[in-house]
Amino acid sequence: MRKLATLILTLSFVVLLAGFVFAEENVTAQAIKPTEGWMLHVDAKKHFPKMPDMVAHHYCKPVSGGLTECQLYDSDKADARLIGVEVIVDKETWKKFAKNEQALWHYHKTEIPKVDAVLPDVSPEESAKTLKGMEETYGKVYLLWDPVKKEPLGRPQVSILH
Repeated sequence: MRKLATLILTLSFVVLLAGFVFAEENVTAQAIKPTEGWMLHVDAKKHFPKMPDMVAHHYCKPVSGGLTECQLYDSDKADARLIGVEVIVDKETWKKFAKNEQALWHYHKTEIPKVDAVLPDVSPEESAKTLKGMEETYGKVYLLWDPVKKEPLGRPQVSILH
C-alpha cells in the first residue's frame, strides 16, 4: 500500500511540474491538512557545506501556486531533525525571477546527477522516471541550522549547490 501511495504521489509530482493539477476522487483540498502528504522521499548528498557526503532526506509534496516543497531531515529515522526546506519551481516561474534571485536557485538537470539523488522507497526504475521528470525544475534550499551541531545554533542560510 505504501508503494502504491508513493507511486501515486510520484506521478502527481511529475504532473504538477508539467503545469497540471492532480486531484484524487472523493478528496477535497479542504479535507487534507497541511501536515499530510509529505510522501515523496528523495535522498541527496552535497546539501551541507561542511558535510558533502551527508544525505539530506527530502520529504516532498506539491502545494498551492504550482510549487513543490520539501522538508529536509538529517536521517529517515523517527527522531530525525528538520534541518532545512527546499522549494521547487518550474522553469517558467524561475525565468520570471530577477538575475540575483535566479543565482540562489539550482537547476535540477545538472544538480540531480551531482548529488546522487535516489528515491529509496520505490524501484530504481520508478526513481529514475521521477527524477527525470524533475530535471526541468529549479530548487532553492534553506538550511535552518548546521546539522553537524547537536543544537540548532547558527544563522539560517541558503545553500548554493552549483
